[in-house]
Amino acid sequence: MGTELKDTFVQAYNDTYDYIDRYLTSKLPTRELIEDALQSVYLDFYRSLITTEGKIKNVRHYVLRIAKHYVADHYRQQPKATFEDITNLNIPDEKALATLENADFFDYEQVMSYLKSSDDTTYRIFVLHYQYGYTIKKTASCLGLSQSTVKSRLYRTLEKLKKIYCEKEEQSNENDRYNEKVPQRKQV
Repeated sequence: MGTELKDTFVQAYNDTYDYIDRYLTSKLPTRELIEDALQSVYLDFYRSLITTEGKIKNVRHYVLRIAKHYVADHYRQQPKATFEDITNLNIPDEKALATLENADFFDYEQVMSYLKSSDDTTYRIFVLHYQYGYTIKKTASCLGLSQSTVKSRLYRTLEKLKKIYCEKEEQSNENDRYNEKVPQRKQV
């Protein structure tokens, strides 16, 4: 690949990666599939650059079109799926959700390690809502879920994180108290 084609590819990758990642996150069901799709999309784009000798006019549109084809191919191969039954869910109100979101209980590493161990739908909800700043309505729309399902998943996951973090904090405080040196009495 010539220097011009390499520069074109690197520039296109840097300009479109976040956009394509958001699109694939909203359309595909698992993290692994999203990562595979990103690799495939950019590999196909790379091949197209070589074939066309870098003469792609609207790079963002072109890469998005490759991503859309990848998603369409994925779902074409899948049997029809149904969403879980969401009747009888305890839906939190907006105020409770906002209170938990603004709490100072979490740090990024703890949240990501917990989310990686959770189900893919919850992970996708958190990525779209917190990492990409989507509203609850837009997140629900992108994932084909109801707003109440998105709110409920956010609320329940934040509650679990709060519980886990608070328990760890309490254990840490108990260990600190246990390990503190008892002050010695002065001899008179």
